Amino acid sequence: MPGLRAWFGRGLDQDYVDSINSFWTVLLLALCSVGSFALRFITTPISCWCPAQFEASQTSYTKESCFMKGLYHEASIRDDSDNGNREPVASYHLWIPLILFFQALAFKLPNIIWNSTKHLFTFNMEETVESLKSAQMTNAENRQVMFSDAARVFGSLLRRNRILLALLYLIVKLLSCVNLIAQFIFLTTYFRQNLAIRVGSYAGFDMDSIINPLLVKDGHCYFKIYQFQRVHSYTVQCTLPITEIYEKMFTFLWYWVFFLAVITILNLVLWAGYLFLPFLRDGRIAAHVNAAKGSRPDELSITRFISGFLGMDGVLVLSMISWNSSELVSAKLTQHLYQVFREKEEELDAHRDLYTGEPGTEALLPAASGTNAALPMTELTSADPNLEKMPIL
Repeated sequence: MPGLRAWFGRGLDQDYVDSINSFWTVLLLALCSVGSFALRFITTPISCWCPAQFEASQTSYTKESCFMKGLYHEASIRDDSDNGNREPVASYHLWIPLILFFQALAFKLPNIIWNSTKHLFTFNMEETVESLKSAQMTNAENRQVMFSDAARVFGSLLRRNRILLALLYLIVKLLSCVNLIAQFIFLTTYFRQNLAIRVGSYAGFDMDSIINPLLVKDGHCYFKIYQFQRVHSYTVQCTLPITEIYEKMFTFLWYWVFFLAVITILNLVLWAGYLFLPFLRDGRIAAHVNAAKGSRPDELSITRFISGFLGMDGVLVLSMISWNSSELVSAKLTQHLYQVFREKEEELDAHRDLYTGEPGTEALLPAASGTNAALPMTELTSADPNLEKMPIL
């Protein structure tokens, strides 16, 4: 179930902008794709002015043939003799469901990349957070053990990398921005031609040679019928009501993509600032650490904890847990991570005291019984400095 939610819903490692891009927009485009395909059967997609001598079967054949052909001549009155010489205009109304499908796939692709690679850098956040949330209902001893174990596992993973997961997350958001910009240009060019021509003329582009409308509303359909070894050529005037529905749908999608592009670009800038700028990212983590019972850690210690232990990866994961699960779960996990950090610092201080040989400190040497024997460093360094060194064989 968590895996299904990660692929088709908003996971615990996504914010609301990611959810709108990778789930709700994909769902919207999928519904539009299915609906555009169903419109052909539940509406009258094409209507043609057929000759009076046509029977019902011939009229039905003419409509179906002209709709499936997708090639129409200019909607002007001309002699039938030049129908074969006129360059037809293509209408891509038959491809609209497939175009919408590929648009949905483009919105889902960044999320697929994220879900396929995120587990290489961190633990399974969904299962971990669900376990920590359930631990809130248990007794204090079990709750302490579960948070402590999660903090140690998280801390060991942070020792391998502290920036790769955050960079991957920002790259995925950048891909979403690129997709939105490309989709916006596509919709403007092919479905809002008047706007594209005005903007292109201001920028100095010849948009008339670039734009090729994907849909045709009116046109002349040229077809032939073979009957009794004779070829009968017909030209009928047709209109496509389904094109009007498609244009309204793509107009709505144009506004949707424009709005989504604005908030996604702003979201990328805010996330980049939050991860890279200390004055934005340190406040929440420091508040969680200071909320713990006991002595309040100094500011320098918290700075070392965030920059040297958590890194951008840790800040990203804790922020996702805080925004998608519970502030209490994030605060508890942060406090246990700080305890792990303090233990690591104490171990490093002990090893440093062991090898520096500062006066007044004690070195821990292994005794014969397997216990640690404390010897003053002053006694170890009081030997005669004039003694010759033994040669090393």
